Amino acid sequence: MSDSDKRPEKGGAKKSIARRDFLQEVAAGVVGAYARLPSSGHADFIFSRGRIYTSNPRQPWAQSVAVSGDRILAVGGDLEIAQYRGPKTQVIDLGGRMAMPGIIDNHVHFVWGSNSLTGVQLRGAATADQARKILHEYAEAHPGSGWVWGGYGYIGEINVSPRQLLDSAFPNRPVLLISGDCHDLWANSAALELSGINRNTPNPSGDVRGTIVRDGDGEATGLLTEGAKVLVARKFHISRTEQLAKLRAGLAHANQNGLTSVICATGDLAQMDLYAELHRRGELTVRTTHAYAEDVGVRHTLSAEELSAFEEARRLYPRSGNWVRAGVIKFFADGVIEGHTAALLEPYIGIPGYKGSTLYPSDMLGRQYLALDRLGYQIMTHSIGDGASREVLNAYEAVARANGARDRRWRIEHMEAISPGDWPRLAQLHVIAAFQPWCCPSLKFQYGKYLGADRLVESMPWQSIVSEGALLSLGSDWPVESLNPFPIMLTAIMRANRDGSSFFPDQRLTLDQVMAGYTRNNAYTNFMEDRIGSLEPGKLADLIVLSQDLYKIPHDRIGTTGVLLTMVGGRIVWRTAI
Repeated sequence: MSDSDKRPEKGGAKKSIARRDFLQEVAAGVVGAYARLPSSGHADFIFSRGRIYTSNPRQPWAQSVAVSGDRILAVGGDLEIAQYRGPKTQVIDLGGRMAMPGIIDNHVHFVWGSNSLTGVQLRGAATADQARKILHEYAEAHPGSGWVWGGYGYIGEINVSPRQLLDSAFPNRPVLLISGDCHDLWANSAALELSGINRNTPNPSGDVRGTIVRDGDGEATGLLTEGAKVLVARKFHISRTEQLAKLRAGLAHANQNGLTSVICATGDLAQMDLYAELHRRGELTVRTTHAYAEDVGVRHTLSAEELSAFEEARRLYPRSGNWVRAGVIKFFADGVIEGHTAALLEPYIGIPGYKGSTLYPSDMLGRQYLALDRLGYQIMTHSIGDGASREVLNAYEAVARANGARDRRWRIEHMEAISPGDWPRLAQLHVIAAFQPWCCPSLKFQYGKYLGADRLVESMPWQSIVSEGALLSLGSDWPVESLNPFPIMLTAIMRANRDGSSFFPDQRLTLDQVMAGYTRNNAYTNFMEDRIGSLEPGKLADLIVLSQDLYKIPHDRIGTTGVLLTMVGGRIVWRTAI
């Protein structure tokens, strides 16, 4: 067995001085925070008599916070902060409640999620009959001729194709439903026809990888996997006015759940322009950073046209901005384990000799990383299987070796299966561990069946990777999971199955780790540690008030936490019961 295949000893290897200094620098995250203090001596708002978690390691807790304009004026005790009270100051008495920095979500698909809020949802359907009932009720309540958008979850065995199921309620209107993991799509006959898909349409090839699933007669069933989704998705159209309205609903939903910043993991110039318009109108209530990518199963080409679009996004929406920002390029290294599209080091259980494969040949992935690194871009890469994670880490390491050291803050997303030999490499390479905790697979379902018992033990190794010294970044992958961060925190801390049993509890994260992962660590990940992520004088006034104190309740109640108030840039955008 080679050194790279050995499982690390419990507790992790001894950290190097360089890695320790790296994390201390991240923890501080205050460079320049005191350089832009508001000019007024009086506060617009004072939050008093609270238990305020600041996420500032030098001052973790406070009683009061003063806000002036869009910035934090002061943080400290009640008597200390009272001096900033003026005749027009609004005092919000927390009454002992917990407040904290606004939640920063490291990975969302905000347009998809916003569209799903008002679409037809089959995620609660367990049978085809239940799905059919929901579809017909939606059709009756939403007459019209335009596209229908929505989502579906695991419905079990159905005796009709997705196309036939959707056609029963929508014989003429095009319908597009996204799977729970966003890697597959259902389309009805009208949508397939608009997309030019028939029995003679080949599966996509070249820079797009996916499958048009067909029945025994060669007809499309309405199920399209991975990159084949774009054949329909590219035809999906709603008016700009309607899309803006859906985004407003998504922003309100985010604020109600305590989100003040997100990293959009897919998007393009057209999507960024929507957020820019909302900002110009004073309606953007969540800070957004956008990673350039189309969809799963679609490669970047780095053509002159694509590189020009990347650069235009970075010019229009620079990293120095606070509301709409670009400069990140998202890659999909593989797919998902359930669909056999994740790249594994060893074969899938039950499929002899088949390991899956990465979307990019390894030399292509490495070349594209090298080229983008020379242009100064940040990279985030979707990687589910242990084979994909190994290849991405190898490529990241090769870039650093070829181009030299710089402040990259490159990330790997998900890492549901990753070999123990690769756990320490994230810290060694200063690669950010971007997790979106969900739980919990078992041998009874596809994920566990395809991995097998031995690899299931090593799946989702959150604590092992963090204990090796990697920086933890957390998020939801909305709409794959709920945008509400508190059930996700519960999952990260408890790793509990629905029956109450624990899923390899040695991989649980601590509450302190989770809080850092959703605040200051994500600010650092996003090159915004000088502006957000902790409550400190001079930083942007993004904070939330909670319905219960996360540090005083049993861990199993964390998921029931609500948000009573959300402030973004000194503006209250959500308030209830306080």
